[in-house]
Amino acid sequence: MGRLLLFLLPQSFSLLGSSIAQFGIIWTLTLDYSSGTVLLLASLAAFIPQIILMLASGVLTDRGKRKRTIIISDAVSALMALFLAFVTMVEEPPLWVYLSVLFVRSGAAGLQTPAAESAIPFIAAGNLERANGLKGLLSSVVMLLSPALSGILLPHTGLQGLMLVDCLTAAVAVAFLLPQRIPEMAEASSCLPSFAGFLHSERSRIPLRFLLFHAVALVLISPGAALTPLLVTENYSASSSSLAVSESAYSLGMVAGGVGVSVLGKRSRPRASIGISLAVYALMLIGMALADSFMLYAIMNCCIGVVSPVYTASMSTSLQMVTDKSMMGRVMSLFSIISSSVIPLGLLAAAPLADIFSVQVVFCFAGVLTFFYAAVGSRIMPRSL
Repeated sequence: MGRLLLFLLPQSFSLLGSSIAQFGIIWTLTLDYSSGTVLLLASLAAFIPQIILMLASGVLTDRGKRKRTIIISDAVSALMALFLAFVTMVEEPPLWVYLSVLFVRSGAAGLQTPAAESAIPFIAAGNLERANGLKGLLSSVVMLLSPALSGILLPHTGLQGLMLVDCLTAAVAVAFLLPQRIPEMAEASSCLPSFAGFLHSERSRIPLRFLLFHAVALVLISPGAALTPLLVTENYSASSSSLAVSESAYSLGMVAGGVGVSVLGKRSRPRASIGISLAVYALMLIGMALADSFMLYAIMNCCIGVVSPVYTASMSTSLQMVTDKSMMGRVMSLFSIISSSVIPLGLLAAAPLADIFSVQVVFCFAGVLTFFYAAVGSRIMPRSL
């Protein structure tokens, strides 16, 4: 596990700096413009390039350029942060500068994420469940710390300070990664098939079934992933403190779940963990909608936080176990695309339904569908997992 920690800790440190910088840019735009249109443009600039370039990253990493992709992506992101820090020191930049920086940084993240994800099976081949649990734990800690640190630093250092923090964390991550040897496929070459060929390959059949299962599951749980603030304000309290408690309960649950998976992961079966965690998630969705006190709701939201890294780590492990290593980059890039884009797409249906009926009805309906899907859908997975 020491070798894995040497890889994951610097990557998580870099992710912390990037997240702090990202919050700083979005909050600066919010304070300066107070415009929903501006935030929509910023969200699109931070989202679309990442999704598009994840496809390219999958092909690059399968061609034996995993380490190089990670380093270049980190360096490009840091250079854009340094550029924005310099510009903001000279003058107040126009909106297009912020959007351009978000656009390029998003593309860099799209290249880096699948490359880092697909390196894990090569570094921790015999201990995938614990490795993915540890990765999930570190991601949860980053999610918990980054908004708080950004909120503390922004008033005192300005946006320039947050950009310099991002440069520092990226430099540390690259410095740690440079001497490391990231294993690659011995037969990696530039002649590997593209995504089109991969999708029609016989060896991709089982991974694609897992990815389809994952996509449908995320659509079903999308209300619980994004509509909890609405549930809190409609059922309990419209105060910011209640919203903060709700988010903190979920984040603390994620940290606890990540610790559990990283410690006990080797003793679990990924197939069973996927079904059980999804079923528990479903029951908690129903319980949150029916809870008669905010404390009970917060406990159930914490439970969702606990099972979320269990599901994610088990799904990652299952994919890595059934995927040929020559296809690992492309499979993990598709996994990253689905994980980051399907929930917003699911909300296109869930959010209007919450307005037509009520958010409680949407939560209950999603919970019932998710529970039955966990019982039936998990049968598509190989029983050996």
